[in-house]
Amino acid sequence: MILNLRIMSEENNQQPEKTVEKYYIEVSASAKKRFLIGFAGGIGWGVGLTLGTAVVVYLIGLFVSKIDFVPVFGKFAADVIKSAQSNLTTR
Repeated sequence: MILNLRIMSEENNQQPEKTVEKYYIEVSASAKKRFLIGFAGGIGWGVGLTLGTAVVVYLIGLFVSKIDFVPVFGKFAADVIKSAQSNLTTR
């Protein structure tokens, strides 16, 4: 339920006017129609989530490319690979 209050100016000496709006979701009795509505909603949610994630990952990648973060990560990755290779040769 959404409640909107519109207050009139005090100069007019009128009572505040109250507007109440209610929104209802209509539920269909047909199982086929409910399934199709739910399916379409799920597809829409999935597409929206995928596009939103792609945009966020793109923006993070753009931000990371602007700073000098790659050499730090590259050194860390090289240390991990060197450690893993030395462990493989000792076993």
